[in-house]
Amino acid sequence: MNKFKTTTLLFLAISVLVSYYIVFKILYKSGKSYFNHDFWFGLDKNLIKIIIVFQLLALVGFVTSVWHWMNNSPQGGIMSRGNVLFYTLLVFFIGSIIWPFAVYYKKHIIVVISLVIVAISSILLLAGSVEENNVKVSVVIGFLFLCIVTVLLDAVLWNANYITKIK
Repeated sequence: MNKFKTTTLLFLAISVLVSYYIVFKILYKSGKSYFNHDFWFGLDKNLIKIIIVFQLLALVGFVTSVWHWMNNSPQGGIMSRGNVLFYTLLVFFIGSIIWPFAVYYKKHIIVVISLVIVAISSILLLAGSVEENNVKVSVVIGFLFLCIVTVLLDAVLWNANYITKIK
């Protein structure tokens, strides 16, 4: 991947962290910890603990898998074609940046759509990891943990809970 694309993705990755900081620490001054935050919308505390474990696994898996692909371009499969990897990560990061602001400003349809877009991007990353000519198990597992969080926990579980709790 060329320097412009790498720099763009790095900027967007940092922007995800900044967007979460802005929404959770600056705009939404609840003073609550991440575990007790209102953005869980009443999910069971035991479930939140499990989700946080999976979020940490997904973070490590995503960073290590993307790092691998940034240093060793995918060979074979959908992610090796043209700019598919770049655009998939671009969409993933943009959806991740939009989500916290959409929740904060109560843009309900944008909340749901942003998580679904991130989920689709994650599915593409996982699919690409098993389509490679020389499949690297650690990359597949990394994207599998990412999909557990972004597809099952965010796009399905969190969205379903959010939709029932929005006012």
